[in-house]
Amino acid sequence: MSLACALAGGPAAFKDVFVDSRHDPPLPLPKKDHSGGDGDGDALTSNPMTGQRLYQGTWVMEGWIPGIVQIQNGGGFTPRRGDVILASPPKCGTTWLKALAFATMARGAHPPAAPDHPLLRHTPHDCVPFMEVIVSGGWGSKLDALPSPRLLSTHMPYSTLPASITKNPDCKIVYICRDPKDMVVSMWHFLRHPRPNLSFNDMFELTCEGRSLCGPFWDHILGYWNAGKTMSGDEGQPEMTSAAVLFLSFEKLSSLKVNKAGPVVFTKYPRESYFRRGGVGDWMNHMTPEMAHRFDALLQSKFHGSGLDLL
Repeated sequence: MSLACALAGGPAAFKDVFVDSRHDPPLPLPKKDHSGGDGDGDALTSNPMTGQRLYQGTWVMEGWIPGIVQIQNGGGFTPRRGDVILASPPKCGTTWLKALAFATMARGAHPPAAPDHPLLRHTPHDCVPFMEVIVSGGWGSKLDALPSPRLLSTHMPYSTLPASITKNPDCKIVYICRDPKDMVVSMWHFLRHPRPNLSFNDMFELTCEGRSLCGPFWDHILGYWNAGKTMSGDEGQPEMTSAAVLFLSFEKLSSLKVNKAGPVVFTKYPRESYFRRGGVGDWMNHMTPEMAHRFDALLQSKFHGSGLDLL
């Protein structure tokens, strides 16, 4: 299947290539690393409330640090011509973007109406893996063995990506973000799966302090935004058929049986936790007017002069 995908000009689903659910055990979760990675002092600062650790100015899951360090040092992942990397802060449409990008790039090998389409058999995260998570688990060689073109993803900030990615014209980056107020709500619901005692007020304060997952979120967004200002936008837009649009709707994706049961490769989170509402404005059901005003003031302060308006 992977060779057919490559010949047809589309990526192979990671789980199709390396995990056979009929015979193989699930890939192990990344091992925790308490060494502080490359020795940066801030890597020793942790947040027990969320299980995160500060690494090079960004709050990341503790288990990701070994993979991030290896990628930065040129190990575990080697960029190649044709690579497309989907980047995003957590809870900002990552799952939907993965499905959209995979269905678009693989449409030659897997038409949207195909009954055996990978997205009908696997979650988007099992089709498009997070680089830092896979490498942290010791499976970086699996990324190198994927046929080209490869479709991968990351939550890493732009500042932590190596020059082999950011300065490589053959390696494309696609970034997505959303209204940060809705991001806070989605993050809170997501983190409550392993941490039911985490209150929304706590999540709100952590975000405002820049201590949410992959935060400060403003640094994450601005890093890619500023980098994107220097990139060309002349490439043609791929055409999307009506079948693909229907196939990729939030309602369709979230209703698929494959997205309702079992864990995602390399995570402890249930598949259904990656799909909740898929809409905008849910922050109004959680934030008081005072909280919303405070958050908007924070956004205005952090994004002032950037040319980016997320209000």
